[in-house]
Amino acid sequence: MKYIKLFMLLAVTAFFAACSDDDASWNTNADVTVEMGKTEVKVKEGAGLFNVPIVVKGETTAPVRVHVSMRESGSNPAKKDVNYMVTDTTIVISDGAGKVEVKTVDDDEINENRTFEVYIVSADGAKVGANSSTNVVLRDNDSEFYEKLQGVWKMKCVDANGAAKEWSVTVTGGDEESEDYNHYLYVSGMMGYDWTMAVLKYDYDKATKQGSLAFDELGSYKFADGVDFGLGNAPNYVCLFSQDGRNLTTEPIGGTWSADFKTVTFDADKVLCGGIFGSDGSFTGYVWFSAKSITMVR
Repeated sequence: MKYIKLFMLLAVTAFFAACSDDDASWNTNADVTVEMGKTEVKVKEGAGLFNVPIVVKGETTAPVRVHVSMRESGSNPAKKDVNYMVTDTTIVISDGAGKVEVKTVDDDEINENRTFEVYIVSADGAKVGANSSTNVVLRDNDSEFYEKLQGVWKMKCVDANGAAKEWSVTVTGGDEESEDYNHYLYVSGMMGYDWTMAVLKYDYDKATKQGSLAFDELGSYKFADGVDFGLGNAPNYVCLFSQDGRNLTTEPIGGTWSADFKTVTFDADKVLCGGIFGSDGSFTGYVWFSAKSITMVR
């Protein structure tokens, strides 16, 4: 009986609320427009509740009511009530800014990013402007091993004399909006100096569920700069290379990570070295270090 009374109370409340909206007066200024606040919104699949902004432009005499809907988009479309839920598709705006509340559904599966559009169907008290839709990207955080690999590690290796070396290094990644995100990681702290910076190329194949890291882009960036090694032509800079005997090559040195993300093991037969260059860009013929059997642990 309590449930019946509660249902009746909710129904009556909803009825009066609906009547109140229908009877309300909306803006009468013909110059007012309503648009989506952004062309694209990116959120992680596990974000939970997030907002898609709506903006009203122009001087209003009363609130504006906006009716929105959703549609699938892209090569891997997100489905309503499966990958996300929407709390309300009728938005009343009285202060120039409104929002569509969306709740993500984290499926705990590895998949490509999913997309859908939030778009304005119609509006009471305003004209619909040119920016009438927002593309929403649900980023698959279950596959973001890229982020899990970031943090403080101990890098271990064997130098040219066969001696074991160990440094505390920090792995960072690109900003989420940058092209480097999910493609490159950066390692500072090698050789015991926080001003050294190595580039690791990150790759993860979602089809095979196999991932890899590699010392890549060798010879194309400065691992260290503004250093004086006492070789003349200072200040010197250092570029990383793969060493094959007395030859320096740009062949990547690949590695893989363990299932628990506590160990990264690079090709034990490959030698990473730091070639020293003069201020005029000429190779000095010397290397700062050589390292093989490289691992990172934490």
